[in-house]
Amino acid sequence: MISHSRGRWAPFWVSLTFAAVFILLRIVYRLVFGSFSWQAIGQAASLAVPFALVIVVCGFLSALVDVRKLLPAMSALRYGRSIGTALAIALSSYPTLIHQVKLLGTARTLRGVRSRSAFLVPLLEHTIERAVALAAAMDLRGFGAGKPASVNDSASIELDHFTLRYGNKTVLTDVTLTIPAGEITVLTGQTGSGKTAVLESIAGLSQHFHNGQNTGTLTVGVIDRNLTPPRLTAGLIGYVGQDVRLSFAAATAREELEFGLRVSGHTTAEASNRAEELIAQFSLEAYADQPIEILSAGEATRVAIAAALALHPRILLLDEPLADLDRDARAELVALLAELQKLEQLTIVMAEHHTSELERLTPQWLSVSSGEVCSGQWGSDVDTLPARSLPVVGSDEIFQVSNFSVVQGSRELVQDVSLSLHVGEMLAITGANGVGKSSLLHALAATAPSQNIFRLVPENVRSLFITETLEEELSRADSLADHKHSGLAAMTFWSILATEESPELLSVHPRDLSAGTQVALAIALQLAWKPQVVLIDEPTRGLDALARTAMAEVLRCVAETGTAVLFASHDEAFVADQGCRVLAIREGALVPDEVTA
Repeated sequence: MISHSRGRWAPFWVSLTFAAVFILLRIVYRLVFGSFSWQAIGQAASLAVPFALVIVVCGFLSALVDVRKLLPAMSALRYGRSIGTALAIALSSYPTLIHQVKLLGTARTLRGVRSRSAFLVPLLEHTIERAVALAAAMDLRGFGAGKPASVNDSASIELDHFTLRYGNKTVLTDVTLTIPAGEITVLTGQTGSGKTAVLESIAGLSQHFHNGQNTGTLTVGVIDRNLTPPRLTAGLIGYVGQDVRLSFAAATAREELEFGLRVSGHTTAEASNRAEELIAQFSLEAYADQPIEILSAGEATRVAIAAALALHPRILLLDEPLADLDRDARAELVALLAELQKLEQLTIVMAEHHTSELERLTPQWLSVSSGEVCSGQWGSDVDTLPARSLPVVGSDEIFQVSNFSVVQGSRELVQDVSLSLHVGEMLAITGANGVGKSSLLHALAATAPSQNIFRLVPENVRSLFITETLEEELSRADSLADHKHSGLAAMTFWSILATEESPELLSVHPRDLSAGTQVALAIALQLAWKPQVVLIDEPTRGLDALARTAMAEVLRCVAETGTAVLFASHDEAFVADQGCRVLAIREGALVPDEVTA
């Protein structure tokens, strides 16, 4: 039985560990750069104790009170708001930091890395990412700006010769376009083409949070986006990014829905009433009061979209909102977007790869390619790879388990699982959001007698990255798998993306890659081990149509070598195209299923 639970006192124990390490490092520093004596050791320790006590006190307070609950109060401070907010953000990172420590511990095992220190830098990088994402999310909600004025009229969005650069890299090039008010616009394009950059520029994040340099103009109605930070347009624009869990500011879904209202000056009663409306509208009742860290990716997406609509914005920006949703949830969201656009004249701009389900919205289609934007739908003329027969499944059984269950807290997600895998077999796991697909994959990986049998690609693929560039990550994967300089990881990576090797992309930090490119990288890293079984959580997440087709081809080739491929997916078309055995999680049981595109 696999169980997942939250320890209330975990922040306190973590703070004790950090405090002890701080004192130890201070003593080591004194001995390295000074003479040895017991007096010197005592002096170094005594100087470190006050700082260590601060760490312990912060951990103790975080265990007693979830500091995230204090963030709305900070918005109303007239004096000391910046210092108070910075301290609250730092302390509120404890729960997610502890969760990340656990994830990185698991990732160290998944990557086959023996050194614990290899993940210290990724932990620091995550902490910084979390702090920046939280600060950006608070600004997008209007933190510190007061109650936003009511906006009744829809606003068009205009880009005029808009160019965006990050350092020496040009992300958007001379973009000129008009997004009509009250209409739905869909950005399409290859993985990493610049769709996210368009949305972040409209939201103001590129200019005011990501240190982007731009020329040309970008206006939202009469507002110059380059001169106006996100907090001043909280009542006008709602934004939902790709990694929504990084930007959650509250402890539960209900509190997340209330957060934007409370920091923008609404009363507690107003915030509570609006949250109840959104919970009903998005069918969040089952997990509205659950710890937000344990929500599935699809559940988290629904919460994030609901939170973005809390202030009744006139513009809604969505970055791949369908990527983590099951079929029913996708249909519900598309229907809701159609209703909002029709009844409230909401302007909706979204980037999405799953475009077939958006046809009913009759949107304006825009194609983004290498930072350039033009009319039309990218991928409509993409040729798919020819259909191939499934690899022959061997008679030899690689793996077999029976009668085990997966538990999350007090909730039993999957029970009495019995499963076997054979040489070269492909098996898909399907099911609605939150039924336990990801937990099942982790549970199966944990039952393997050795890492040489199973290699898992988790949903949170960024936890696997340990180097500074894509090139280093690919090279490190081959070294860890004991076939240095083979180029296997790189070959797999470029095959999945269905593109030629790019020297520019090789120099990019893995955490700065697009979501789809990160998925491709994580799969390549784990396949470098040539495992007997590879487990993949949502292999097509963030991938464009061409890359999804290439992914299918790569997985079939892997199966042909004798490796069994077990993957969990909401992508019915992808699953159907594989023609493989399918099992679904329904009502806590794993049962045979058939999937059609």
